[in-house]
Amino acid sequence: MTVRQAAARLEVSQATVYALIAAGKLRCLRVGLKRGCIRITEDHISEFLRGAESRPCAPPPPSPSHRFKHIRVKG
Repeated sequence: MTVRQAAARLEVSQATVYALIAAGKLRCLRVGLKRGCIRITEDHISEFLRGAESRPCAPPPPSPSHRFKHIRVKG
């Protein structure tokens, strides 16, 4: 499929597809001389989606209470 078709399949812009390819996150085939035409297979899309699955996030660590060393409380 073309970059346009891959973008439609992923529901993202063509620029995002190009950026994913440039970052090495989405594999592709280049057909032709020099830069060539970019072609993306369904296997490339499936591989990308498997790697992009989100995992449950751990809750953030509790924030430490702040102590101000330069302030003294009279009492």
